[in-house]
Amino acid sequence: MQTRPYQPTDADAVAAMINAIDLAVGRQAVITASLVDDFVGGMVVATTTDSRVVLADAGVVAAGFVTTPPEGGYRLDLIGGVVPKARGQGIGRTLLGWQVSRAEEIHAATAPDSPWEAHADVAQLDTSALALLARFGLTPARYAFDMAASTANVPDSPAPDGLTITVYGADQARPVHEAHMEAFADHWGYQYRPFDAWSSVTLGSASFNPALSVVAMAGTEIAGYTLAYDDAIADQVYVGQVGVRRPWRRRGLAAAMLARVLRLAADAGRKTAALDVDAASPTGAVGVYERVGFHTEHTMVTCARSLA
Repeated sequence: MQTRPYQPTDADAVAAMINAIDLAVGRQAVITASLVDDFVGGMVVATTTDSRVVLADAGVVAAGFVTTPPEGGYRLDLIGGVVPKARGQGIGRTLLGWQVSRAEEIHAATAPDSPWEAHADVAQLDTSALALLARFGLTPARYAFDMAASTANVPDSPAPDGLTITVYGADQARPVHEAHMEAFADHWGYQYRPFDAWSSVTLGSASFNPALSVVAMAGTEIAGYTLAYDDAIADQVYVGQVGVRRPWRRRGLAAAMLARVLRLAADAGRKTAALDVDAASPTGAVGVYERVGFHTEHTMVTCARSLA
């Protein structure tokens, strides 16, 4: 086998690798080469030092990436995995060992006196991956749900009084960024990202679908937003971010925006919508999504370890 840094020509193979891992535990195969490109370009500082791809005769069988926190941040992410058919050969142990070591190097070089954490997300049903993470001190710290909904028969959920919900416009990019950073400041795992860094994996992503995204306005102020994306499933829309700023919470705005997105998606020929949500969201998001028709399909686990 050969191990080398990630190259742009690996995007399709890495997407297929991630999809194979997800399919093995019953999740959907939603990752595209474009999503891989967006992630690497926006979140990996240097592929030469912060990525590894493992190749066998059949192609890419494993890959690993280590992100760097934004300035003032505290969390870096260990992204990657090994395709099920190649497990049991020590590939994952070697790859994760490199990721943890690289995370420690980045921490030592960047902010040695600040407490950092390394995070890795894995499906709760992927018991072998959970066991491997535990060997390296990464233990369950938080849970999230994969949720899905039909775009048919969406419950009626009008906008709260005084608010209007409109389709996203490109001139709203920076105000949406500001609203997002404010809305998520009290969420677990939050890290402030400047506009360019954030937009490269959101509004500037090739997968972003502005026609299925909405913004809620209170006069000239943004009260909330829901951003939608395309994934590998042609008749599905992925809801990437749903945010409501504090003055407009607990009024049904999130449900109203989601209902609007579901209807827009239905009109565009999308049959289903998917999203993921923090199981312990401080805004009660899980219940909001259930009222609009979403149901939980899978549980994800964020495993963490200190780098202090």
